[in-house]
Amino acid sequence: MKKIILIFTVVIYSLNLGLSQKLNIQPGITLGTSYYLGDVNHVKQFYSPGFTYGLAFRQSFNEHYALRLNVLKGKLSGSDLDFQSGYQQIRAHSFVNDIYEIGLQLEFNFFEFNNFKKKSSSPYITAGAALTISNSFQNYSFAVPMGIGYKYSVTKRLTLSAEWAFRNTTSDNLDLLYPGDIYTKQITKTKNDDWYSVAGLTATYNFANEKKWCPAYKKIK
Repeated sequence: MKKIILIFTVVIYSLNLGLSQKLNIQPGITLGTSYYLGDVNHVKQFYSPGFTYGLAFRQSFNEHYALRLNVLKGKLSGSDLDFQSGYQQIRAHSFVNDIYEIGLQLEFNFFEFNNFKKKSSSPYITAGAALTISNSFQNYSFAVPMGIGYKYSVTKRLTLSAEWAFRNTTSDNLDLLYPGDIYTKQITKTKNDDWYSVAGLTATYNFANEKKWCPAYKKIK
């Protein structure tokens, strides 16, 4: 994970140097929590939350659109014994699983947001695509992040974002439950892929010189 973070940091820094007139990639950090939804936990939100952290790189195109690259590490956990289902009480499965995510998310701001302006703010929605690595690097799956957030420019350089986003994955063993016959204790529903969610705060820093936005869709007065 440290090597991945180092590689992305070097790449982003190089892009900013080489394309400084076209790009304004704002690096930052993310801190928050992650939790799991699947065959162990069906509907309970913020169940057994684990610590999540990582890096974020945001490119703002105008007041309404931005693209963000995430490199995250989180922890998922759960236990059948936390639920009243008779089947789960008998199965008594528990797990702890570290996950790593590399993904891109598009952000749409409902209000005009200018990260060169102090106290600029807007709620936003986000969606994208990600690669999730888990099970001690033995399982690779694709995920579709979808969520909501709120961003606020504390200064002309520093932006804080609060976000809650669900990830629909293509994996059914984030909970370390694998398909088996009806006589085995550890059995999973093979047609229901697992989900996980990340809720947290992201702080990004704007190193670029102040510029004026020129969105193509704005009318010239």
